[in-house]
Amino acid sequence: MKNTLYILSAVIILASCSKGGRDKVSEKRAELAKLQAEEKTLAASIKKLQAELDILDPKKEVEKVISVTVSPLATQTFKHFVEIQGRVDAKNNLFVSPQMGGAITNLYVKEGDYVKQGQVIATIDNSVLKQSIQEIDVQLGTAKVFFEKQKSLWDQKIGTEVQYIQAKANVEALEKRLATLQTQTAMTKVIAPLSGFVDEVRMRAGEMAAPGLGIVRIVNSDNLKVIAQVADTYASTIKQGDVVTIKFPDLGKETTARLTFVGQTVNPASRTFSVEASISKIDPKLKPNMTAVMNINDQAKGNAIIINQNYIQHTELGDIVYVAVTEGAKKVARSRKVTTGVTYNGDIEITSGLQSGDMLITQGYQDLVDGQAVNY
Repeated sequence: MKNTLYILSAVIILASCSKGGRDKVSEKRAELAKLQAEEKTLAASIKKLQAELDILDPKKEVEKVISVTVSPLATQTFKHFVEIQGRVDAKNNLFVSPQMGGAITNLYVKEGDYVKQGQVIATIDNSVLKQSIQEIDVQLGTAKVFFEKQKSLWDQKIGTEVQYIQAKANVEALEKRLATLQTQTAMTKVIAPLSGFVDEVRMRAGEMAAPGLGIVRIVNSDNLKVIAQVADTYASTIKQGDVVTIKFPDLGKETTARLTFVGQTVNPASRTFSVEASISKIDPKLKPNMTAVMNINDQAKGNAIIINQNYIQHTELGDIVYVAVTEGAKKVARSRKVTTGVTYNGDIEITSGLQSGDMLITQGYQDLVDGQAVNY
């Protein structure tokens, strides 16, 4: 009976202790929640006050630093090129025409034949000339006989001086007439003025030919040139002797030459002038009228400051770039107003505003203002 009472008392005591512990935990949790709520309120108040202080006292604001990439500037030679399309031409490329008009009696060449300078390539009908020569020969023979008789008589003091002079003049006139006819007969032969290949035959035997009307075209490809037309914009910069790189797209080859001719007049219709460059035959397949692309080095400036034109920003104050400078213990970006010159292939010449040794900002310059703190 006593044991039962002891056990019952112990159970009652334990139950009381357990209830008291649960009450303390609840109190602590409630207190923690209250403090956390107060902390959030205080943090918001602190943030608000800090923002107000930053507005009232901007010196307290932490300075923003922007990361950039810089490139040191150095002087270099700036070369400007003019690219134009031209064509290959043979220096010796011409049509051969007769010196005398008439029907073609013989044509001795065909397209593709090789001819030598001085070779007869065609003949013109000379039958009328030959007949005239025969007539003059007869007249000249008679005139010479008459002159010899007159001379003999004059030597004997017989006859008049006038008769002697007339006989002599008649012989001389007939001799000159005969020489003229013989020269004209020789001109009925069409002679090749140069060695080369027959590239084109325009007429056939039996057709009428005339001076200035080409019968055959002869091309000598040993001496070639490239010719092109250049816009008059470059009339003041392109000159004879300029270096030119010439590419031949059809052959996949290129060569270097110099301008051997620069036209002195501008075509009023196309507003262009002619240029030529002599070239060697770098490939047997190189032929007249092939396409050629010329890159003419029309300007070259030494000790120039050259930058990519993308680095230039256009503002109301003019063109500017940013350079990095050290001021005291920090690095800052400074804007520089620049004057530009010639541009080529994405690069531009800076004529003033930058100098060798300047640290040009090449990345990150878009977000900068003058005096902005930077690091690199």
